[in-house]
Amino acid sequence: MRKVVFCADIGTSSLKAALIGFEGEVFAFSRVQFKLLYTDFASSEWFQSLRDALSSCLLSVEQDFMVVAFCISGNGPTLCGREGQTLLWNEELPAELKSLDTKSLYIPRISGFKKKFSSYWNKKDSLVFSGPEYLIFLLTGKAVSILPESRYGDSYWSLEALEGVSFSKEEAESILEKLPPFVFPSSVAGTLSKDAVSFLCNGNADERRIKEGIPVICGAPDFISALVGTNTLQEGKICDRAGSSEGINLCTSKPVFADGVRTLPSIIPGLWNASVLIPQSGQKFNAYREKICRLAGRDVSFDETVKFFIESDGSVPELDQGKYLMLQTALSVKDALLLLENAFKNQMEGKSFAKKMTVTGGQAENELWNQMKADVTGYELHTQRLLHAELTGDAVFALVGLGVYKDIKGAAEILCKKNKTYSPSFFEESEFEGI
Repeated sequence: MRKVVFCADIGTSSLKAALIGFEGEVFAFSRVQFKLLYTDFASSEWFQSLRDALSSCLLSVEQDFMVVAFCISGNGPTLCGREGQTLLWNEELPAELKSLDTKSLYIPRISGFKKKFSSYWNKKDSLVFSGPEYLIFLLTGKAVSILPESRYGDSYWSLEALEGVSFSKEEAESILEKLPPFVFPSSVAGTLSKDAVSFLCNGNADERRIKEGIPVICGAPDFISALVGTNTLQEGKICDRAGSSEGINLCTSKPVFADGVRTLPSIIPGLWNASVLIPQSGQKFNAYREKICRLAGRDVSFDETVKFFIESDGSVPELDQGKYLMLQTALSVKDALLLLENAFKNQMEGKSFAKKMTVTGGQAENELWNQMKADVTGYELHTQRLLHAELTGDAVFALVGLGVYKDIKGAAEILCKKNKTYSPSFFEESEFEGI
């Protein structure tokens, strides 16, 4: 039988999944939209969504496909209880928690979860999971917390960090009891339990291909998975991760600092990731697409909306405004790239990098949008076989965990293959005047 890994990524509004081969072949893809998003129990539907996505993937391939590992990524700062209690990554915290004096991204959110779900928190057996670890727990019965790389310790939690924000040693120790121990990506968290197999196969997944004892391997927070899944793991490599918001990421050999640039460790020891965030770029487009749907009196697809906007000749104001929004987004990407390029050159002893970028996420599915970005930024853009790089990153982690590949960097080199390339056209400067 052909061996594949089942990879899943938990987003804010949907769960994406794919069956991926040992050399990065994409045999099936599925997306399941959430219904309980933005509720206090949003994560309670994730397991059902995972089952639906698995069933859809298996139904679309031949019977000789066998799943040999699961790997799951998702947004780390989303916190979940074992009964589905959920504090989403973008939920506002009380002012006194947002102002806590700590380097940790998680401690304010853990405090927010503790306050919001106090009755659950005070239960003797309560546990709090960050992001995808909740599904790992449901699949295996094993509780883990995934630390992307040892340099991320200050961004997570420790006894000392908790004591540093005015918790007593006793309080800090009681909080740590609710938080599973740290493991690294590609670790085997556990294996599929009998109960998990029964649940998954009840959704029409084939029991011959989903068996008790299949290893469940740790992925990473979604942005780390996307960097691995685009092979943004060598100095000078760049990717554009475009979803609800957009992040332009540059791999460097030492930290790069500038106003508007956020630098975090790479998953590869000794490397770093400098990024610029373009907030709500995808959300703004989707909101405007909904306006076009209302005006048209029908559902207008994503691709159709992009085509309408780009081909707008000024005769329909609403379409022209949409074109303006897309150009603004592309110019924001150009500004972000220029900011990263200047910071890189100023702090990296005159080094330069090729003006090439991998694009991933929802926007990357549209060829017209990719070409517009290439034209506006002057960068050569390319997509990969799987446009949702978090899933490719999960496949990398899974195959390293299985021992198919020696390390993450080597596996990414093999699995992250270019698909289409978009070379920039050249425009007169006047074409963008007034934008």
